[in-house]
This record gives sequence, structure tokens and C-alpha cells, in this order.
Amino acid sequence: MQQHPNYQDIVLIGGGHAHAMVLRMWAMNPLPGARLTLVSPQVQTAYSGMLPGLVAGHYSLDETHIDLVRLCRAAGARFIQACAHRIDADAQRISLLGRPDLEYDLLSLDVGATPARDLPGSELAMPIKPIGHFHRHWQQLQEQARNSRTSLKLGVVGGGAGGCELAMAMAHALEEQVYSGRVEVHLIHAGGAVPQGYPLMARRLMERELRRSGVKLHCNWPVAAIDDRGVRAESGETLALDEVFLTTNACAPPWLADSGLTLDAQGFVRVDKTLRAEGRDNVFATGDVASFTPYPLPKAGVYAVRQGPVLFHNLRAALTGAPAKEFRPQKQFLSLLSCGEQRAIAVRNGIAVVGGALWRWKNHIDTTFMRRFSALPVDMDTDRRPRLFAPHQQVIDERSGVTLSAMRCNGCGAKVGADVLHRALAKLPPQKSAFLLRGAGDDAAVMELPEDKLLVQSSDQLRAPVEDPWLFGRLAALHALSDLFAMHARPIAAQALVTLPLAAAEISRRDLQQLLDGAVHELNRHQCVLSGGHTAEGTEMQLGLTVNGLADSEQLLEKTGARAGDCLILSKPLGVGTILAAEGLGEARGRWVQKALETMLQSNASAAELCAQHGARALTDVTGFGLLGHLLEMLDGELGAALIAERLPLIPGAAHCAEHGWLSSLHPQNATFYHRIQNPLEWRDLPQWPLLADPQTCGGLLAAVPAPQAQACVVAMQRSGLRQAAIIGIVEAPGKGAEQPVRLLRSADWQELTREVAEGAHL
Repeated sequence: MQQHPNYQDIVLIGGGHAHAMVLRMWAMNPLPGARLTLVSPQVQTAYSGMLPGLVAGHYSLDETHIDLVRLCRAAGARFIQACAHRIDADAQRISLLGRPDLEYDLLSLDVGATPARDLPGSELAMPIKPIGHFHRHWQQLQEQARNSRTSLKLGVVGGGAGGCELAMAMAHALEEQVYSGRVEVHLIHAGGAVPQGYPLMARRLMERELRRSGVKLHCNWPVAAIDDRGVRAESGETLALDEVFLTTNACAPPWLADSGLTLDAQGFVRVDKTLRAEGRDNVFATGDVASFTPYPLPKAGVYAVRQGPVLFHNLRAALTGAPAKEFRPQKQFLSLLSCGEQRAIAVRNGIAVVGGALWRWKNHIDTTFMRRFSALPVDMDTDRRPRLFAPHQQVIDERSGVTLSAMRCNGCGAKVGADVLHRALAKLPPQKSAFLLRGAGDDAAVMELPEDKLLVQSSDQLRAPVEDPWLFGRLAALHALSDLFAMHARPIAAQALVTLPLAAAEISRRDLQQLLDGAVHELNRHQCVLSGGHTAEGTEMQLGLTVNGLADSEQLLEKTGARAGDCLILSKPLGVGTILAAEGLGEARGRWVQKALETMLQSNASAAELCAQHGARALTDVTGFGLLGHLLEMLDGELGAALIAERLPLIPGAAHCAEHGWLSSLHPQNATFYHRIQNPLEWRDLPQWPLLADPQTCGGLLAAVPAPQAQACVVAMQRSGLRQAAIIGIVEAPGKGAEQPVRLLRSADWQELTREVAEGAHL
């Protein structure tokens, strides 16, 4: 019988170059039985070789960044957007900010390094990393420099290759202002020549290119402190600067200090020739965070890229028992340094040359490398996630000695094991309830309800729209609770129906704990207790919740009840369905998915309360039937509505996804609602058109609010954090088009429409 490796969790912390290479290679050749997870605080990772070009304006942000969400989708890997802040190597656990710990069987670190902040006053400076923060700040500075007539002095501290490239890139981006004297770019270096560590010929060419770019070079100028006036040298000399940027020596992430890993004197993880952490068989480290023990290596992206294939092989070898490969760094490599404008310095073996042709060569190398991450294999006819084992094959989980048979019971035997369930429940956050007498762990939940309250009950179930079980738990809870919020009821208890994919017991326990922890996280936020539920095995992860709430009879809101003249308010933007569909096809950009998830994670509780406070007469949540389907339910065949289609708030990227036809599987059924629109022909080319029928998971609320209170209601929503809440139309009296009660208007018609409402024409 063929034996697969144990079903194991490989966790990659950080989206550096080596991990990007591992994910790309994994997409081409996944390992059955191994689950790959990437943890990164950003959805995009910068390719360091193109960052000077980004600052100079030669490239866009997307051209210089690898989309980690798309890369994980292609690799069949889970993407978890989170920031690691502690590793317990003995317990094989990673602590993540704001969410439960993540456990691993194999761990790899590629978290890079940050500029050292040991200078007094360094908190006043902007480090070059993380790139996202720097880039946003740089865009604001460019705007300020171009639109203001006041002078601006910029200083780059650090005369290595990165500091030289950054200074020249800044000078080129602000070339007009630099040569007019309104902007000065200073490069400050403690040594005698730049770039540090390069041969004489390269240093001479670099100094010439710095002068050519208009950069003012300060050598032998060791910075002693930074203050709000600029920088001060050890000699006491000062240099007035408005902004200071740090490209100084790199330092290790401080949270590695108590990880239990062997570190060098600077705090970097010591690794052997196989990139394995010293003394740890199941931990690897690559890139800048790794300290290569055979001999020191400079912190350069070229090494991280070349470490990727070695790491890919060795992660697999650690599970399969194959021999590990050794990383053999090249002693000499070609260095291509950008010079602001489209020129570059090439350095190798002590020889250096400069010119425009070299920049074009560098551009070709860089763009060719990045194309490897844009043309990714995503086969939608096949689930690319590695299977635990082939059908009818028997596999032994060596950790527990339990046989993982493909022939599974379809009755009660398909439940998750008792030990797995108890261990997962034991680690959930504490819960309190004034109504629950018996809860999870007993045969059934027992609640004592107040006599003067109505019980409001709803059920909802979701297939996992994301690979992160904790995030999925949060989304499923919010989606289920939304039905109670839409009726202005107070949630008190929930029961869960969980389906987990077949896996080794330890993996099931990890997934169940993460999933329920996410659900309880949101339930606790809304004073709702998880009172029980049921677990089962299946082909994919699912979570259903039955939620119970309380309400006074006079406080309940329903879908119907709107009156002609009411304003229609939408609390959240549209586009969840099309963006998730595009993500499933490997077409959505990571930042679009990030914005969609941020929208989905906004609770509807505050919006419902604000609608009630402002006299809402009808309220519903916009979910599977899309905006148009739920609006028609609100009109109830008795009323009409005018929508200002151009005012519909959209999630960034939604229009692009819909335009390319990346639509949810439910969209064709929802599209049958289009025949209820009076004037469809003039709107079919509008980006908002397909999004009228876009299904929304964790969508917003649609409210009918009396016109005099509508604007105040929207302002209150925006102040509460629902920044895209908007008035999108008006309820109208029924007219001749009862079968087509909805008409679409342009923004130019809005003033006329509101004037008619003010005069009572719609009442």
C-alpha cells in the first residue's frame, strides 16, 4: 500500500521573495497531504529590485508588487492576513495580533528586516520599510511639493546602494522642483564614499550620477540624532530637513528574541546550509531574517530569490524523508543600480559601467521576473487544494495512530471525534449570558426568556468564501446575525452546524477551534452566546448558525411598510459577489479582496439602530438576491422606486470584475429581476448595472427612511464607520408600470426628484 506523509500544516510567515517563489513552485507541483498557509500583514509584497522605479514614477504599484492573494489561490494555499508577533517553537505555535494562535508542523520565516531605529529621534523619520506605509507617505509628499510654493528639504540617511537609489529616484520624481530650487534632496552617509561596500569604479560613477540627478551628497557625516528640525551630526553640525527617510543598517524583528530559536548577535535566525534553523528540525528561515552560519551574506534580495527553490525542496523533503539540498550562494553576482532617470550602473568583479541601455536591461530582467507571478495556473474545473489521499486509500495518521479511511460513515459516525471537539471548545473565549441556563456540552440548550419579549429566530449557512477558518467564522456569524439586526432584534444565543473537510484529527481540531473562535469573536461582540451545535465531516468547510433574538413588539421592523416619499438608504457598498467570484478564478487583485472583506466584516448592528432612531419604516439586509431582489421584496408589489444608479456605492474593483463577466453563480438567477426595471436599455452599459443583481455575503442594510430624516441618518452612519452609506433613491407611489416598479435615474435628475418629494408629489 502506498503511504502518504502525515497530513501536516506548513506555515510560511511573511511574504518575502523566497516564500513567493515557494508558492509559485507549489502551484506547479503541490504535495498531497500537506496544507500550505501564508501569513502576511499585507496582501501585496514588494519586489525590491523595482522599488526605485516605483518612487521615480517608472512603474505603478501593481507592477512592482506580487499579489499574495492570487498567488495563494494558484498554489491552493490558505492566505491569512495577520501580523505575527511571537513564536513558541517548543509548542509549535505562532501568536498573531488580534486573533487566536496558529499552530504548525513545519514553519518557515521570510519576514525581512527593518531599518535600525537606534538613532535618538528616529521615530520622527520615515523608514523605507514597510513599503506600503512609505509609499503612501511619498505620494502625499509629491502632491505637497508640486502644489505648494514653499521649499521642501528631503534627507535620506544611509549611503548603501538602497539609499543612493532612493535619493536619485526622489530627485527624478520631483525633477522640475529640484532644478527650480524649491525641493532639495540630501543623501547623508557616515562613510567616506557611496555606495558603501562597492568597488572604487562603482563609487565614482555613483557620485557622478548623484550630481547629475541634483542630489546633494554629505559623506563623512555620521548622524547622531534626528529632531523636528532635521539631523545633527556627531560633531554638532546640523542639517535642516523637512522630511527624513531611513535606509540605515537592517535590524531583526524584535519579537524573535523570545522565540526559542538560535539567533546571531544582531537578532537574526541562525540557519545552516539547508536553511534550517539551528537546533530545530521543523523551522526554516530565509531572506534578510536569516543569518547564514557557513559565512556572512549581505542583506540582498538576490539571495532570497535564489533561496526559494532550495526552501521549496527542503520543506517537501522534511515531510517525505528525501535528502535535503544545500544553498550555495554565488560569490559574485551582477549588481544593477537604478539612477533615478532611466539609467543604471552595472557592477561585477570590480568593473562598473553606466548608461540607459543598462536600465533597459534591468527593466527587462525585473519585468520578466514579475511576469512569473502574474501568469498563474488556476484550473477552475479542479480543486487545486492538495488531497489528503486518493479515494478508497487508507492512510495512517502517525501522530495519533488512527486510520484515515476514505470509506466514511454517513450517519452519526461522521461527527468530529469527541476528543477533538472537547479540546477545541476548551480554548474558546469565555462567554456570558443572562438567559442561558444550559449550553454547549449538554444534550440541548435551555434558555429562560422574559415574558414581555418576542423571540425572533433565523438560520443561515455559508460555504467558506475564504480559506482562513477564523475569518470564515466571523463572516458566517455576522451574516447570520444580520437577519436579526434587519428586524431590530437583540441577539441572545446561537447554535452552530459545522462541516469540516476530512483530515487528520489534529488538523480537524485546529480548524474547528479557529472556526468557532471566529464565530464566538463576533457573537461576543453582540452579547450573543454560542449555546451548542453539531459537527460533521464533509467535502468542504461549511458553517450554519441558528440565531435567536429578543424584541419588543413595537420595536420590530419588517421588510415591508415603506411609504411613498421615503428615501432609500444603503449602508454598505456593493460588489462582494463579483469580487469573490473573480478571486475564485484567480483574477481579483489582493487589495480588492481586502476591501471586500473589510466591508463584509462591518456589523449591521449600528446601522440598524441608527435606522430605527431616524424613523425607518422598512428595513432589510441585502444578501443573496442582490440589491434589486431585496428592493422588490420591500416594495411588495404595492409601491415603486426610483434609483439613482450612478450614486450606488461600490467596493473598489467591483465594477472591473463585473465588466469582465466575473460574476457569482447566483447572478444569472438574480438577473431575472431586471425585467422589473422600466428603462433597462439605457443602463446596460453602466458599470453599476450588473451589480444591481450581485449577491452580497454580509451585505449592508437597505432602509426606507422618511425624507426629512434621511440625510441625518446617512451622516450618523458615516460617522459610525460606514463611510460609503448613501441615499440611493426614493420610494414612489404605484403608477402605471406596476409590473415594472423600478426606474433608474441619473444623478442630474436627483435635484428634481428631491424637489418633487419636498412638494409632496410622491406622497
